[in-house]
Amino acid sequence: MPPMDHLAEPPATRKRGKPPTAEALLAAACRIAATEGFAGLTLRPLAESLEVSVTVLSNHYGARADVITAICKAALDEELRLFTTWRRDLVTLEMLAPAVAADLAEIIVEELAVRQRPLSQLFVEMVQASTWDETVQAAFAPWLQARGQFWHEFGTRAGLPAALLDSGWLAGYFIDELAYSVLLNHAPPYRLLRRLCLRRLFSGLVQRPDENSDTALFSMLFDALEYQPGEPSVMQGADLSAGWPGRAAQACAMQLSARGVSGLTHRAIAAEAGVPHTTLSYRFPTQHDLVIAGLEYIISHLLIAVDKAELSGKQLSSIGDQHGLDVGRATFAVAIAATRLPRLAACAADMRRQRGINLVKLLPQLAPEATGMDWLAAQIMSIGLIGLANTLPPGETARQAVNQAFGSVISWVQRT
Repeated sequence: MPPMDHLAEPPATRKRGKPPTAEALLAAACRIAATEGFAGLTLRPLAESLEVSVTVLSNHYGARADVITAICKAALDEELRLFTTWRRDLVTLEMLAPAVAADLAEIIVEELAVRQRPLSQLFVEMVQASTWDETVQAAFAPWLQARGQFWHEFGTRAGLPAALLDSGWLAGYFIDELAYSVLLNHAPPYRLLRRLCLRRLFSGLVQRPDENSDTALFSMLFDALEYQPGEPSVMQGADLSAGWPGRAAQACAMQLSARGVSGLTHRAIAAEAGVPHTTLSYRFPTQHDLVIAGLEYIISHLLIAVDKAELSGKQLSSIGDQHGLDVGRATFAVAIAATRLPRLAACAADMRRQRGINLVKLLPQLAPEATGMDWLAAQIMSIGLIGLANTLPPGETARQAVNQAFGSVISWVQRT
């Protein structure tokens, strides 16, 4: 009788007893972040991906916080190697003309979004988590600082004002845009919009008389990124204020702003809304439905705030500051999550095309002295402010940083 070994179950992968290298740990973290987000970066999934026991992993690195620190350190080492060539190019070029700066920035973002996509997904996940987890904030700070320093050097050689660069606005710009580039780089309208924004950014932000074609191109790209028939969409300004659905939508909005999509579970939202889990699931069957409800709630409040011009002096108010809501944080969270939840991609694209839609209406009140600020300029300004805000925990420190950056942008515009 022939042996039947070929019918047997394949043997389980034998776990190694040797601790993983920093490079292997980083690769495992990138794989998990791409499929599970930051929430998946716990000891057991990492150990399984590395084919070691949890004991081996924890004995070598420590608790989860120590492992996150090791991941961020390995990522920083990898980034420094990656950015060495670009830094050398900056030294060679010395000063960057506006067109050269825009082209070079486009190449760098493209590289980060495509060839370095796994590392970039991990980076934006860490950006988001660092705003609500103090241990992540401490572990991630050197990596975030190194990325910011690179864009500071880049902006200096492009002739941008020191005050603008010191505010963190430019570094914030490339953080927010990177989140969308990782998701939407395959879409020609998005890539062209990104390039258009960079070209205007490095030429001084304000619209010039010879740039009427930019306005037409921006309008065309805006329309191209609109929802297509059959795509799940956000009904902007939808009325979810009545009864428990309104409470559920508010709870979704709060979680989305505070902790991203991973905070949207049916049990958590049902508890906040004061309804049975089954009742919530009947009205909002999937996590995607909870995301849409949260966005609809946030955007409806944003539109109300803009229409009423609810501002505090010259301060740049964020939507629903008093309620803990922030459309910039929520849409950033959706862009990150959409890389692993494809149904959110169309929604994220719509959010990206509408960056600055509130700011362009409020600029005449916030900065009446700033002329030549069209929607394209407002979009660029908004991207930088949102990216900056998403590197800081919600609260007074973030508000002050955003207001300072806003003032630096306005001062720059007035001098160009």
